[in-house]
Amino acid sequence: MFAQSKVPYLTKHGRATQLVVNGQPYLMIAGELHNSSASTTEYMKPLFPKLKAMNLNTVFVSVAWEQFEPKEGVFDYTLVNAIIDNAKENHLKVCLLWFASWKNGESSYAPMWVKKDTKRFFRVKTKEGKAIETLSPFCEATKIADAKAFTQLMKHIKEYDTDQTVILMQPENEVGMFQDIDYNKVALDLFEKEVPKALMTYLKENKKQLDTYVSNAWSKSNFKTSGTWKEIFGDTPEAKAFFTTWQYATYINFVAKSGRGQYNLPMMVNAWIVQKPDDLPGVYPNGGPVSRVMDIWKAAAPNIDVQSPDIYLPNFKEIVARYHRDDNPLLIPESTAQMGRAYYAFGAHDAICFSPFGIEDASDDFVFKKAYGVLNEIQHYILKYQGTGNMKAVLKEGNETYEDLYMGDYKIKVMYEKPNEPSFGIVIQTDANEFLIIGMNLSVYFYSEKRDTTAYIGQVFEGRFENGAWVTTRMLNGDETFHNSRLRVFGRLFESSKGIDQINKKEGDPDAYSPSKMQKTITPGIYKVITYER
Repeated sequence: MFAQSKVPYLTKHGRATQLVVNGQPYLMIAGELHNSSASTTEYMKPLFPKLKAMNLNTVFVSVAWEQFEPKEGVFDYTLVNAIIDNAKENHLKVCLLWFASWKNGESSYAPMWVKKDTKRFFRVKTKEGKAIETLSPFCEATKIADAKAFTQLMKHIKEYDTDQTVILMQPENEVGMFQDIDYNKVALDLFEKEVPKALMTYLKENKKQLDTYVSNAWSKSNFKTSGTWKEIFGDTPEAKAFFTTWQYATYINFVAKSGRGQYNLPMMVNAWIVQKPDDLPGVYPNGGPVSRVMDIWKAAAPNIDVQSPDIYLPNFKEIVARYHRDDNPLLIPESTAQMGRAYYAFGAHDAICFSPFGIEDASDDFVFKKAYGVLNEIQHYILKYQGTGNMKAVLKEGNETYEDLYMGDYKIKVMYEKPNEPSFGIVIQTDANEFLIIGMNLSVYFYSEKRDTTAYIGQVFEGRFENGAWVTTRMLNGDETFHNSRLRVFGRLFESSKGIDQINKKEGDPDAYSPSKMQKTITPGIYKVITYER
């Protein structure tokens, strides 16, 4: 049995929130397996060594209710144990995804004994009165059955996982219904009742910080503090959405709280996010933790620590800004495998985690492996500077050409090079006149913000970290920095004309930044810059 102090937990570090594992802050350099990859022990076993070779330290893996409790009250721990054992053998941590009542707004992972008993476990109804396959969040019997299974899962993890392999849990997945409201009588009757006091108390206490979507809807009643859903939010799609969201969130909070009673691991939920600004609830899963209703979730689900976006849209920077709040750290459980996104999330938004979906598909992606390898090298610096204001990041999106950063006495202009290739990086101010810059395809200029003062680059070093210690691979000057007028963040270069797996590093070659007939593959690099002013 664990002492509570050994259980992973979230804590503040400056303005950032960090995950603490085995007493140390932990950065989840992660990936999520495909939905069925852990459905058998045979299929999952060869995947874990590949994940470790990709420089991951954490993997998101699903556990299906239908396999965990194939018969009511009968639990099968085979797959859970195999996930833990394989991860432990490959020195990986795990976030378990509980695919139970809902996954992607549907209920295909519920056990057959639940699916067949439509009287006890009733379904969402359409406006026409048709029961669809999705389990209703208003069904008390389903909620209790789900919570019982999840509680047993948490109890087993606590007993079996003696090395703290599982560090985070996700109850359900991308929840919500593809309609404006559940037309079951129990739901419609509740919709005519007063808004719960807990939600009204939250809205009143957080009125100045509410998301505009919630605030604008509330303003329709001139911010009434009691009444029915329609009286508070109007006879609107928003009123139905807030009501539906409250029900999903309280249901999942019940499941999470029940599980945490056995083993108090941090809990997160993820969202199938709004795809277009004018999409009405139900076009996307209505009731899930989309950014519009994060405040409803905060009020309804205190046992959920983090609300997380699954991001496949191109406007990554805009989306993460919505989810990173003082009361909600950024944790990205699903994304495309674009490495600039990871660097930007960690460097600009103090993210706890970045995790592309279908991670095994990237197992042969050389650049991905190397980029994750660099994150492993510098994670101690990321963790140290999260929440301090001394770390920022850049990421080229669309037609952007540059970004200005302000750090200490400096304005730092970061130009994006090679418009058709990824350009991204992290900038850490480690001292008044010292900067660590990690990334690729950038040109970086330093300007003084002090009156009548000019900033200069004094020295530039290219290097790496070994066991946390800096190792200089070469000093850059002359043509490599245009005589210290800028830092050229090209990244690390590798031969790609033959056997990339041979990894012929070109960092030390005298012609590495000069024209060459040899085709190169570029991955992120690490640079130390010493500046001065006069």
